[in-house]
Amino acid sequence: MAGDPAEPGGEGATPQDPPEPQDPKAGEGAKPQDPGAGEGKGDQNVHKLERDVANRDKRIKELEAAGGRKTSEDRIDAIEKQLADMEAERDAAKADAALTAAGCIDCELARPALAALGGDVAALKEQKPYLFAQPAQPGSTGGKPAGAPKLTKEQILDVKDPAERRRLIAENRSLFGI
Repeated sequence: MAGDPAEPGGEGATPQDPPEPQDPKAGEGAKPQDPGAGEGKGDQNVHKLERDVANRDKRIKELEAAGGRKTSEDRIDAIEKQLADMEAERDAAKADAALTAAGCIDCELARPALAALGGDVAALKEQKPYLFAQPAQPGSTGGKPAGAPKLTKEQILDVKDPAERRRLIAENRSLFGI
């Protein structure tokens, strides 16, 4: 019988293939598979190298066109300039607030003069009073004074001119219940 396990060559009696070692022998697989300098044609891919050089040159031109990278000193200088601008803006805002509180009409004209006086608003107001609002002078507004005598209903009805009487009635509607 061909399938008897007890017979040699039968199923399961002995393994058919001897086991192979898992670790490669010394020297096996240690060499790289890429061809060495002496193997193959011996020349490298010239087209690939030319393409790499062209890409590198293109990238260099792009970076130069974009301004390249700034040095750390350039960055520090830019930050210091920005800081100085912000401090000047803050000082101008403080001066404007002090001048506005004192009644200044034109802060842009008063700011340099204030800086020349060391920030003394009172001295500026004394030296250049035209930069500050003057107190309002009492004057006529053109309207009827509030203390003007009121007309009575009888006085309005006694007016002979009908147009004038209608105007007075319109101005004093409350007297006529209108």
